[in-house]
Amino acid sequence: MNSILSNYKFDFEKFFLILMKKEFLDFLCCPICNSQFSLHALDESNGKIKTGSLACKSKKHTHIFKIENFIPRFVRSPKYADSFGLQWNKFDKTQLDNKLFNESELRWDSEIGWNKEDLNNKTIIEFGSGAGRFIDLVSKRGADLAVGVDVTSAVDAAQESFKDRDNVFFIQADIFNPPIKRNYFDFGYSIGVLHHTPDPELAFRILTSLLNHKGQIGVSLYEIALFERPNRNSLKQSTIELLWAINLWRVEFFRVFTTRLPKKIMIIYCLYFVPFLHYLNKIPFLRYLRYFSPSTCYRKMPVDWSMCDTFDTYATEIAHMYRHKDIFLWFMKSNIQKIIVHNSIPGWVSLTGFISCSEEINYKRYIVNAPKLKSIN
Repeated sequence: MNSILSNYKFDFEKFFLILMKKEFLDFLCCPICNSQFSLHALDESNGKIKTGSLACKSKKHTHIFKIENFIPRFVRSPKYADSFGLQWNKFDKTQLDNKLFNESELRWDSEIGWNKEDLNNKTIIEFGSGAGRFIDLVSKRGADLAVGVDVTSAVDAAQESFKDRDNVFFIQADIFNPPIKRNYFDFGYSIGVLHHTPDPELAFRILTSLLNHKGQIGVSLYEIALFERPNRNSLKQSTIELLWAINLWRVEFFRVFTTRLPKKIMIIYCLYFVPFLHYLNKIPFLRYLRYFSPSTCYRKMPVDWSMCDTFDTYATEIAHMYRHKDIFLWFMKSNIQKIIVHNSIPGWVSLTGFISCSEEINYKRYIVNAPKLKSIN
């Protein structure tokens, strides 16, 4: 490779050309000093930037971050999130929608609700993109730019799946210290991730700060109530609640041990023992035997969903649960306007809102029945 100085201008322009849109770097800034970046030491593979570095333009300090496998790397995975990198590199295609299953689309429409008209030609950022199941969806709905931020090596799995999408960009970074300019994006969301972080409300506030004044934000987190309970009390409903409480105790009892096991041991358990429990779960009466082992099994979904979600449930170190009013207060404290509480599936608290909005909102479009997902049966 020729010297950086002799080829810098050419490579810089070529970098933008390869990434198709200038915005792919416009929104980045140094997470340490908030300075803009310059691009150095590029290497190419099949016409795309594979390795290189980003150096901030601070006059006092020079902070350098690597580009590896086409992804800017600003951090290595912290301990609390280690399991997710292993999970999504092993089950990288499991939860992506296909011709047989559209669970991600059903969840998106019931928990966030932004449609093609909303997202067309907009910039979108996701906190905790994992294997990219929802980035896949928003990039197909006309987004000008869909950015997935994840602190783990899951970005490599997502990059492999969507490397041919011109409007998709992944970053490995800490959501508590993102290398993102404030007030940049039109939409920001996080589904099923913030409750696995040390401070979910702080992560929410940081995500809010990245959105412009016309922006919209959406989050979906674990709900304390795990089943669809009628409003009227009865002995039957109290009994069901008791059984759910016992099941939650069972999960947390197993998690005392499983979260301390090496993650590779848990992967082996999920790959070789959970399939037995998955098929046992399809047999009447005998299915209840699986509750004596760590397991999250589905009767109407492929076996890899049971393997993936068992690992997700029992290897994850942190899990918070919320009521709708808890998250509603987050929105109020951040001055979010036109807050919408979505009729999501049981087990999820889902809200969206506007950073600033003077227009009337058609709330009726959000009044929908919760979807009947195969993965909750």
